Amino acid sequence: MNNNQASTQQKLLIVGNGMAAGRMVDELIARDPHRFSITVIGDEPHGSYNRIMLSPVLSGESTALSIIQKPAAWYAENGMRFLAGVKVVRINRAQKTVDCDNGEQVEYDHLIMATGSRPARIPAKNQDLTGVMAFRTLDDVDTILALGETAKHAIVIGGGLLGLEAAYGMAVRGIDVTLVHRSGWLLNRQLDSASGALLEQVMAHKGVRFRLSREVVSFNGNRRVESATLTGGETLPCDIAVIATGITPNAELGFEAGLEGKRGIEVNDYLATSDPAISAIGECSEHNGETFGLVEPIWQHCTSLADRLALNVRTAYKNMPVATKLKVSGVQVFSAGDWLTTDQHREVVYQDVARNIYRKLLLKNNRIVGIVFFGDVRDGQYFFELMEHGVVVTQALPQLLMGRAFCSEVPQAAASKEVAAA
Repeated sequence: MNNNQASTQQKLLIVGNGMAAGRMVDELIARDPHRFSITVIGDEPHGSYNRIMLSPVLSGESTALSIIQKPAAWYAENGMRFLAGVKVVRINRAQKTVDCDNGEQVEYDHLIMATGSRPARIPAKNQDLTGVMAFRTLDDVDTILALGETAKHAIVIGGGLLGLEAAYGMAVRGIDVTLVHRSGWLLNRQLDSASGALLEQVMAHKGVRFRLSREVVSFNGNRRVESATLTGGETLPCDIAVIATGITPNAELGFEAGLEGKRGIEVNDYLATSDPAISAIGECSEHNGETFGLVEPIWQHCTSLADRLALNVRTAYKNMPVATKLKVSGVQVFSAGDWLTTDQHREVVYQDVARNIYRKLLLKNNRIVGIVFFGDVRDGQYFFELMEHGVVVTQALPQLLMGRAFCSEVPQAAASKEVAAA
């Protein structure tokens, strides 16, 4: 790049260095590697890493080094400035600058908020005790591993994917783990009660105990957590308590600067905020009242915003149905659309108890509106495409669950909007 190019570059500042920010810089470079002078500020001491892979690091199946996608040197090698372990404390919109906790002030022509999220709080007492913590970062994993050297008992609060992964990771390390979940079954936002019960059986065989339909009301101990009291009065011993009950957008920095939003920083179809010089992506953002916790829509955020900033092309983000593909301690789960059966649905279920396989399709007006697969997720994407296209399923519904070999091809079905099982 010559001096003339450098002088005409726009100053692009990305606040946050999680998976959304990492993908964002990739998308920008792919479109125009010289258009922006990019600065990335992240409050963690690491480069961008794959947060989805924290569980294998906790269980010992992977290493911290292996999940770092962009080490600190990568940014300089690609012409960017990277401030690691630095927190932005104020946005000065009129001056187009941000103030950092290290005293530095950074200018921008355009600012991208990618500040992510934090674990949601629970209404339990004494959460400030040592050992009560989250499971969101590499530093959290390091803390759990350090405590785990002497810990005998742990509890995990939350039966979603993150909670299950944390419980499995500690159980593999030989810690006695109990998972507390306020719902009556696990993964209750992706699975129905039948498939949730299958997952509970599998996890129990892997060494995790459960207290379902319970909540923690208080943590107990002298400086360090020693036990947790549940609704109903039961007290469980614990040296580690991991809270994994969902996420809250890190939107306060934007709100304090006057950006609009309710739970997250509000963006339009092109990821622009109420300030045209500021965009927001990922878990800190809110679009049409929806916030985000899955990877796929966040990748779409990055694509749309990169098109607008680097190419001046307006590619609208659309909040489309997303298939949830999970791997919980070796168990495959695929869920999309509706997952709970109501009197408005026609339900088709296949279950192989011996092999822990469960497949359920939900239909309305002969169209698939919900998919729940557990244990064997082959053809999950096929059924998702049928659902996306609104294909009419005309006959032989039991055979439909046997998979793609019994059905017409998706392209043909999509064209005719009709599919018949063989």
